[in-house]
Amino acid sequence: MSTQGREGRHTSRQSLIAGLTFDQLFTFQTLGRAGSFRAAAAELALTQPAVSQRIRHLERLLGATLLDRRQGARSELTAAGRELMAFADEMLARTELFHQRLEQMKNLSESSTLIVVSDTDHIKHLLVEAVAAMKQAAPGVNVVIRHAPSRDACVRELQEGRADLGVCRAPGPSGFGVLGTIEERMHLYARPDDPILALDQQERLEYLAGAAFATFADGMRSRELIERWAKKVGASLRVVLESRGLEAMRTYVTRGLALAILPDFCATEDQRLGLLEPVPMPGLPLVRGAVILTPPDQEVPHHARVFVNVLPAKVDATLSPATSG
Repeated sequence: MSTQGREGRHTSRQSLIAGLTFDQLFTFQTLGRAGSFRAAAAELALTQPAVSQRIRHLERLLGATLLDRRQGARSELTAAGRELMAFADEMLARTELFHQRLEQMKNLSESSTLIVVSDTDHIKHLLVEAVAAMKQAAPGVNVVIRHAPSRDACVRELQEGRADLGVCRAPGPSGFGVLGTIEERMHLYARPDDPILALDQQERLEYLAGAAFATFADGMRSRELIERWAKKVGASLRVVLESRGLEAMRTYVTRGLALAILPDFCATEDQRLGLLEPVPMPGLPLVRGAVILTPPDQEVPHHARVFVNVLPAKVDATLSPATSG
């Protein structure tokens, strides 16, 4: 490319950087959503000529027509307009996220500690990712994760004031606040080369009777959930591993030693690497949940709410008394 061509492109980019504003992007996004200058003006509390002027300025700045203007009809985006709309959507979404994180950081003390206790495999698959996200969103917060040996131990840590948050298997005990609930969907997983994937639905149920199966330890709620499913669909399970942790079950499946019904959050990375594949089955996925508990009769610290917001999972916020069950 010639020096003149590079300089021209550089000048054009600099003009864009100097002239393009978030206000213009928001106006254009609103116009695209509203469909007409009149509707956009009403939504933005501006006059129609003011909206038209902003759009004309954008077109001059970009050197492209953004709208196919038709008298009395909805204004349609041109190819350049669709490209700008995608850019506006992305930038404004990032702006909103930046604003949220900035507000979170402004409300956090320069140095604080958050102690999170958990009795589940969420430590490896969710909490570690949240700790990493907290280092970006709130570097002044020191997050301490503790692995409790049981749900009762997790609850006791909260009750005695030794933890700020607890992530425990649902349902939560009475008397505690529930900052949120995490819904988990459980599918049957196999290695991609397992013969079950080549069978139809009825044949898969018959195949299960002879296949090795890894599952949760006897007495665990998840084990009971799986056994109810097996009884409902008429599936026989030849159990070769009973475990209180997901890691052993997951390893059995990735090594081709068994099939297992696992929550999707612990299989995401293995699926990406081609080590696991979900097997469609009648009655699946099963749904189980975890609760994010707060100590009884204590105000929830702001950094605890920030931590819940950065969890890499769908969290339904409730902040209501937990129900017993």
